[in-house]
Amino acid sequence: MSEVSKSAGRQVDLSDSAGKRFSQCLGRSLVRHCPYCGGGGIFKGWFSLKERCPHCNVLYEPEDGYLLGSYVVNIGITAVLSVAAVIWLLFQSNLTVLQIQLIGAGIGIGFPIFFYPYSVLFWITLDLLIHPPGDFSSRHRR
Repeated sequence: MSEVSKSAGRQVDLSDSAGKRFSQCLGRSLVRHCPYCGGGGIFKGWFSLKERCPHCNVLYEPEDGYLLGSYVVNIGITAVLSVAAVIWLLFQSNLTVLQIQLIGAGIGIGFPIFFYPYSVLFWITLDLLIHPPGDFSSRHRR
């Protein structure tokens, strides 16, 4: 699927295959680039995604509450990581319980801050897996 935005020159080039589209978008998301076109500079700051991609002009939040799922992704991955780290430390280290608790709390506080932009882009990637841009491109591109 290739579409060119009227106000931006970069093409949205995504595979028709859901699996290939997912891996393509995930790779772009891991380097904090637009999942649609691969262009960079889509964040205003660490916590603030621009309204539109500066390259392909895609609208990132087509409706109110669209990105709420990214919070669930962020909290879920943080919880799994924190619990796994604490359990591993309990059985594989000689640390005290207090030290293990502090490490678990540090992961629980620090990881979601670090992971936030990635969870937002991962959420958009999941949406692209289910809804290819051609299915509702008018909602995303104006």
